[in-house]
Amino acid sequence: MISAFKHIRLSGYNLIPTTGNNSIARLNFATSGLAYYNELTGISGHLQSLIDTANADVSSINGQQGALNFQGTDGIQILWDSQNNTFLVSGKDTAVQASLTTLTNNLATTGLTLDTKINTLSGYTNDTFATKTNLATTGSDLDTKINTLSGYADSTYVGKSNQRVFSVTLTPGSDSYTINYPVAYNGAPSPRVQATLETAGDVMYHISVRSINTTSFVLDLSDVLVEENTKVHVYASRDI
Repeated sequence: MISAFKHIRLSGYNLIPTTGNNSIARLNFATSGLAYYNELTGISGHLQSLIDTANADVSSINGQQGALNFQGTDGIQILWDSQNNTFLVSGKDTAVQASLTTLTNNLATTGLTLDTKINTLSGYTNDTFATKTNLATTGSDLDTKINTLSGYADSTYVGKSNQRVFSVTLTPGSDSYTINYPVAYNGAPSPRVQATLETAGDVMYHISVRSINTTSFVLDLSDVLVEENTKVHVYASRDI
């Protein structure tokens, strides 16, 4: 062992054993003693022991079977999964859960309130449109007003607000018929009425109009009507 150090060089210096007692070798660094051989081997053994202990600790950790249990706050747990070598986080934060529950309840209340408001405005209740002062009624009122102003009624355009141009099919069996305007006139005076009779056959009738007012007039025929599909074409107008 001593002769093996004769050829070791460290930064240009030789390490040589001390002379004298050959049973206990001491390494010299130039002229200064460095260490006895048994001191070096003792330190080496101590380092090896520390290394072995560290390895044992690592093996001990890796060998745990769910024994590691890190308790978190508010019910949170951190568990070691030895099979997958991972930490598992489980549980739920009670404060966060309470906030989520409150938010869920608030959203449900908001949705119910909105549904009630929408139903109230639209007139929709229990799968039925109710008759209320709401959007449905308002829409119907607006439709009537618009039709009155535009002269549009029952899918028939009757011209300007002071004119009514329309046709009516007469039911056989009478010689006098009350003809209603599609849209009544608003207030006096009554309009002027012109009527033309269209028959389906060769029989002709004399006609006349009477009892003209702002909602209707009476059409008289010279005989009782017997033909089907007989129509009267009406043009009613007034200056104002």
